[in-house]
Amino acid sequence: MRELLRLVKCELIKLKRKKFVTFVIMSAFLFPFIFTMLALKGSLGNVGVYDKLFQAIVGYGQILMLPIVLGIVATMLFFMERDHDTLKNLRTIPLSILQIVTSKLIVLFIFGFIFSSASAGSSIIGGWLLGGINDVLYKFEVGAIIGLLLTAGTLPIVIAIVFFNRSYIISIIIVLFYDIFNFAFIFVGLQSKIPIIKLLSSILPSSIIYRWHLNVSVSPSAYYYSKIAPVMLPLSQVVITIAIIAILSYFAIVQIYRKREV
Repeated sequence: MRELLRLVKCELIKLKRKKFVTFVIMSAFLFPFIFTMLALKGSLGNVGVYDKLFQAIVGYGQILMLPIVLGIVATMLFFMERDHDTLKNLRTIPLSILQIVTSKLIVLFIFGFIFSSASAGSSIIGGWLLGGINDVLYKFEVGAIIGLLLTAGTLPIVIAIVFFNRSYIISIIIVLFYDIFNFAFIFVGLQSKIPIIKLLSSILPSSIIYRWHLNVSVSPSAYYYSKIAPVMLPLSQVVITIAIIAILSYFAIVQIYRKREV
């Protein structure tokens, strides 16, 4: 455990040298700034505007932006040893591949938590500018849950990054494709009646996280609640589905990383 914590610390230090922590925090404020400006101009309406702002920032902005940020972080984490040819040195300490991979994924979850906290915090700042906030702790909790689930749901991207082990550009293209594909199914899957599309919308991380988020963002008194209710998912189902995806991805990453030539 002590060696693992040291590895996590080393990974954080290496990213800190690249000033990436600042980038993650700044990127978390991108969508909040845009949606807050829209809210100030009245584009989100006048009733329940803070709740709508939070839903837009966390339900859309975070779900779209966080996988991209984490994909870039994962690319940097898993390419650093390759770029500097230091993986062989790590193996002589000795450190197991399991420890190395686990430390990198822990760092990924740390960044996911930082991003989600910054997103929730920025929504509160936006709400204050709009003149009123409510349920602050609850909104932080929802943001943190979505952040952790999204991080776990991003691990299939890491499989592709480690497997292809190519350039940064190719890895970023993979990240963007995975993220857009997932995000598109939020809308396509909710409306389509084609069996394969409905199945994918019940498996893909971004889609099922959004379907759970509807439970906490749509008022039961809303006139369209009856239309949305059938596609909502309980948190337990979402956690189990993403946990299965994450566990399978974790072991796949370890196996692929272990086969690298050192």
